[in-house]
Amino acid sequence: MLARPLERGEIEELYGQYGRRAQRLVRRLLGDTEAQDVMHDAFVRAMASQATFRWQSRPSTWLYRIVTNLCLNRIRDVDRRRARLAQFAEAQKLRSGVDAALAIESRVTLVGLFAGVSEDLARVATHYFVDGMDQAEIASLLRVPRRTVGHRLDRFRKFAFDLVAPRCAVGTSEPKRARCA
Repeated sequence: MLARPLERGEIEELYGQYGRRAQRLVRRLLGDTEAQDVMHDAFVRAMASQATFRWQSRPSTWLYRIVTNLCLNRIRDVDRRRARLAQFAEAQKLRSGVDAALAIESRVTLVGLFAGVSEDLARVATHYFVDGMDQAEIASLLRVPRRTVGHRLDRFRKFAFDLVAPRCAVGTSEPKRARCA
């Protein structure tokens, strides 16, 4: 395709077609409290950078990349992360004990995982585990070989296991893979 900027109508169409899906992605990563702000920021960025869109990927892929990057940047913001977790934990006190504890633990683990890896690993993991994209789609989106995506997923899984495994081994001094399910 010829390199031409996206037009305003195309941005509006992009919002109409993919806005809800992008907002679900934001909610899964950040929760409801920041979804509106991130979506606003994403479309402001899309409007501001529409002239630089090169048509090497689909506009929807470009939008999801903007949204994912904004989410990852917010996750890495330590002050916001702490406030968000405290707010989330407070809200979860109203729910049943076991479900609330698991939800909080999952959110804390996710935030800890993304905060502890490089942006490249976090992007690949987000697209794979949250967006449900396959390795070929991720490779196309990030413009890297599929094998690189596989290696990054392997490194992310190892990091995640090393972080989570010590909590799974109850009653032993060393973590055991068999006890984590």
